[in-house]
Amino acid sequence: MSMVEADSSCILGKDSFLRKPVSGVLISNMCEVFNGKIEKGRDKPVISCLEFIMEYLMKRICNFMKVMKKDKGPLTPTATDIVDARKKVASQYIARNQTCTCRKWELMGIPCMHAIATLNEMSKDPEVEIDIYKWVHKVYWLETWQKAYSFKVEPIKGRPMWPKSNCPTKLIPPPHRTQVGRPKKKRRKSEGERLSKR
Repeated sequence: MSMVEADSSCILGKDSFLRKPVSGVLISNMCEVFNGKIEKGRDKPVISCLEFIMEYLMKRICNFMKVMKKDKGPLTPTATDIVDARKKVASQYIARNQTCTCRKWELMGIPCMHAIATLNEMSKDPEVEIDIYKWVHKVYWLETWQKAYSFKVEPIKGRPMWPKSNCPTKLIPPPHRTQVGRPKKKRRKSEGERLSKR
């Protein structure tokens, strides 16, 4: 699951906090990706760093809105790929009982191969029409993804558009002192990360 689609779980309301998280992500890849994206802006002054992050978010939202307009749904592209891959494998399965111990459906919210095989078995009944996409959690719906990215980051006025101050006193920045040594680019690792590598 991509970072984008994981973001959409936050807009489902208060009930979301009472349930288990619906995600197959068990590592800190999302934080690492974000840290990698803002690496060029991290060593800048606070205002410049925030402007760098704002510009990145503006581009990100714009790019994903383009993807959403092209996508027909009902699921997000990543969820559709996962379901299609599992459907392909499940077509070779035969459902023999009503239990499954892999727990992938419970953890991720996307039916596992065993569940899809059972749904396929149920769909052999002509009176039962089963749409596998309806069994996928709302987090992975295209509609939920669109809601998560419905809020745009508007550009702010640049320095030439700032109002002129009538204050007679001119504030100047403090004298700059070059720090000794080369500035660090890499992020500081936590104590837990350092101990785990020993």
